[in-house]
Amino acid sequence: MKDPLKRYAELPMNVESELGRCFMPVREVLALAPGSVFKLPVPAGSNVQLLVGGAPFAWGELLRTGGAPAVRLLKFGKAR
Repeated sequence: MKDPLKRYAELPMNVESELGRCFMPVREVLALAPGSVFKLPVPAGSNVQLLVGGAPFAWGELLRTGGAPAVRLLKFGKAR
């Protein structure tokens, strides 16, 4: 019997990670403009949730490779 999922193997899917959230006063939000920079409280080595189609499916570790942000897959599942 053929693997029923095989026909979907090349289907592209968006994989997302939430890098962090920050809080700022309304006056700071209103002052944001193109080019504004603000820090996220997520240092390298932090765990991030991975999502496919908006649904959580795994956890990863935030790191940098060649100066670019990257995620190392740690485990599958919704819970930490």
